[in-house]
Amino acid sequence: MRQLQPSAILSAACCAAVMLAAAAPAGAATTLPRFGGIVFPGKAEPLPKIDNVEFSGGSAGINVTLNGSNFGTAPVDVPCNQCTPIEVQVLDLAVEGVPEVINVASWTNTSISLPNLTVNPGDALEIDVYSDSVGNAGAWGGVVPREKGLPKITSIKISGSGAALTVTVNGSGFGSAPSGVGQNGNSPFFVFSDVNNASTGTGGERWNAGFCGSYECDGVTMGYVSWSDTQIVMSGFGSSYGSNNWFVNPSDAFCVGVWPSTSTSDGTTGGTAKCGRLPK
Repeated sequence: MRQLQPSAILSAACCAAVMLAAAAPAGAATTLPRFGGIVFPGKAEPLPKIDNVEFSGGSAGINVTLNGSNFGTAPVDVPCNQCTPIEVQVLDLAVEGVPEVINVASWTNTSISLPNLTVNPGDALEIDVYSDSVGNAGAWGGVVPREKGLPKITSIKISGSGAALTVTVNGSGFGSAPSGVGQNGNSPFFVFSDVNNASTGTGGERWNAGFCGSYECDGVTMGYVSWSDTQIVMSGFGSSYGSNNWFVNPSDAFCVGVWPSTSTSDGTTGGTAKCGRLPK
């Protein structure tokens, strides 16, 4: 059988791309995925998504498995031990969002294994998975399993956009309204985190609004609307919003952290978290 030379393959691929583009209706927008350095019309690459997180183990170390889709192929810097790869980050709200030093045992398009994670039962976690091929992240928020009694977020509703974004958090165990309700100030009871996918550089730009911890204090305030034991409504970003790439975009991954109003930990222990993606 006759083998085509690389130049012939490239010419054929280029011609096919031209014919496909010409076949598109006039004025139609096309998204061009890449294949071997050649651009073809077609569908945009899907965004990474964490569907669920499995926990196992105990006092010797907690093993975490991320299950989802569109994680992509393993980055060049994983597997790794005692590392902080930009493509997967674990943030423990109990230590004010300090990125954890982790072990990455395996990475596939649908599963990532993080053995012997040094977190404690009851800690609220944010986990981000970044796909360099699409320039966006998927995020998960929740609590390392432990005894009952912690606040629980069941759903988050997003409305509005930009500086006027409104976040409605539904759940239980939030407690009565803290003294800061109605003030546009920093709060040890609520934090909103966003991964700005429009920021340049690998991993996007992660920033916080609301609670201002000693490790990560971006100074972006967020206004309270209401707070009850089962629902929290926050609306509008205040000071520093828009500075240093601290702004929200359609399809950004985001997380919300909540501590009950009875908490005296100043945002370190006893909280919970849930993540999602802003509307397109």
